[in-house]
Amino acid sequence: MTKLLIFVSLILSVNSLFIERYFIRFPEYEITSEKIPKSFDGYKIAVLSDLHYGFLVPEFWIKHTLNSINDKNPDLIVGIGDYVKKRNFDQELINVWQLLKILKAKDGEFFVNGNHDHWANDKLSLKLLEESGKSIRNRKVFINKGNERILFAGLGDFWEDHIPIDEILKGSNSIDFRIALAHNPDSSNTPHSEKIDLFIAGHTHGGQVRIPFVSKSPVLPVKDKNFDIGIRYSRLNELVLISAGVGWSILPIRFNCPAEIPIIVLRSK
Repeated sequence: MTKLLIFVSLILSVNSLFIERYFIRFPEYEITSEKIPKSFDGYKIAVLSDLHYGFLVPEFWIKHTLNSINDKNPDLIVGIGDYVKKRNFDQELINVWQLLKILKAKDGEFFVNGNHDHWANDKLSLKLLEESGKSIRNRKVFINKGNERILFAGLGDFWEDHIPIDEILKGSNSIDFRIALAHNPDSSNTPHSEKIDLFIAGHTHGGQVRIPFVSKSPVLPVKDKNFDIGIRYSRLNELVLISAGVGWSILPIRFNCPAEIPIIVLRSK
């Protein structure tokens, strides 16, 4: 019995420390709406969240991860923050933004920052975001196909850089299918009257450790504990998709919660 317990503990340790952390899955989520134009039926959006470049998340593995995203041939890639891990450390920010240049999608790449990016260096993280030419922070951008279009809006980080949603969407049309990029899913619960059809968020890491069978995590860094992983609804009954992300926080383990790059597939109803 003792040998069996040691063997099981070893297997679980290897799984938590290496397999679930380094073998990234690409789950697909179909989002169906009458507001999605027919020309966008099958449109693919790859979601990069919580990369946390730094200790135990080496550069060669990040390059492999980013190239793997490109290999999925998405129409659009969105980055929703926490690209680095350390606090008060400029070099990680500089390095990771060089690596993020690897990402290439048909319609481009849109990025917003997360709390760890601000904690590394608030001013530098915003500077690098804007200089990348891929920032969607505090703005709205349309993707057009002929006479049809969908709208993307970029929010600031809920903890460090909150930007009211209605300010960003001012002047837009509610008939457009609207997608908001937000690092923290709690942003979806902030007061707003402009309708959002889909929030794309991360931040939670899915809890990193999820209890088998009940599929719950004991630790979630959000106010709304409903926001853990996958498709959820905000208090305003708006759709929120939450990625478990790539990197780690607090402890370098994952159990029953593998690293992931979600692929969102839009479907016209």
